[in-house]
Amino acid sequence: MAVLEVKNFKKAFGDTEVLKGVDFTLEKGEVLAIIGPSGGGKTTLLRCVNFLEKADEGTMSVNGKIIYDGSNTKMTDEELRQNRLHFGLVFQQFNLFPQYTALENVTLAPNLLGKGTKEENQYRAEALLGRVGLSDKAGNYPCELSGGQQQRVAIARALAMSPDILCFDEPTSSLDPEITGEVLRVIKQLADENTTMIIVTHEMGFAREVADKVIFIDEGVIAEQGAPDEIFGSPKSERLREFLGSMLRA
Repeated sequence: MAVLEVKNFKKAFGDTEVLKGVDFTLEKGEVLAIIGPSGGGKTTLLRCVNFLEKADEGTMSVNGKIIYDGSNTKMTDEELRQNRLHFGLVFQQFNLFPQYTALENVTLAPNLLGKGTKEENQYRAEALLGRVGLSDKAGNYPCELSGGQQQRVAIARALAMSPDILCFDEPTSSLDPEITGEVLRVIKQLADENTTMIIVTHEMGFAREVADKVIFIDEGVIAEQGAPDEIFGSPKSERLREFLGSMLRA
């Protein structure tokens, strides 16, 4: 059984159709990379999966249970909160709380939601900061951390809620090239540990190395999907070949 199944997701903003019927599945421990041109729909798809936007049509299931149905407009706030807990999201811009230390940023959500005792949550947060290589930065505030360190704190924060699926929205796009590698190394480590992940990325080499499956979204539809070697080594469509060529020239 797939851990995540998305069927016929459609989303429009006004008269602009951004998603035109997207279907995909994700198995437990699998890494899915979503690639495509700007404006193609990849971030909107991720936001719909995470309930930051609501798809106009379609369904989504986690572990065989439907958690979103576009035909059902009666989802309560509590249902929405519970459904979001299936996902951990790491944003482009880190979105850490500046008034809290790295450790406090990681413990905040578990403490607010009563996921464990404060002592248990602190112990887990310390372990997660160690996992992303930041044990020595637990007491530092975001302003005292580099962009790469802040993004690694954001990864630890997302993991603190033990989500079924960890999602990344272009996690290195706000980073200088010289510190991009430290974040990508953490994500690769998570992949090696069989963490189920969806990664929207413009890092083609990284997607080829880490992903089990790649989706190419263009003009609101999945134009091509397959294993990394198929997508990057033997693209079937001219549109995908053009896109990959443009990324290599960039």
